[in-house]
Amino acid sequence: MLKAMATAKPALRERFEAERRRSAFLGFLPAMGAGVIAADTWLSPLAGVPGGLATGGFAWATIWAYESYMWRKQHG
Repeated sequence: MLKAMATAKPALRERFEAERRRSAFLGFLPAMGAGVIAADTWLSPLAGVPGGLATGGFAWATIWAYESYMWRKQHG
C-alpha cells in the first residue's frame, strides 16, 4: 500500500492525461469522417474506410504529440 501511494501520479497529471485522451479522440472523429469522404470521393469507393482511419489516426497522433509537448514545456 505504501508503495502504491509513493508512485501515485499528481492530480494535475491525472487530469491532463484524461483531457489528452479526450482531445485526441474528439479530434479523431471529425478527421476520420473527412478522410472517409475525401478518400471515397477522390481515390476509390473501396478506399473510403481505410483512408478515414488513416486520416483519423494521423489527427489523433498529432494532437497527442502536441499535448505531450506542451505539457513537457510547461511542467518539465
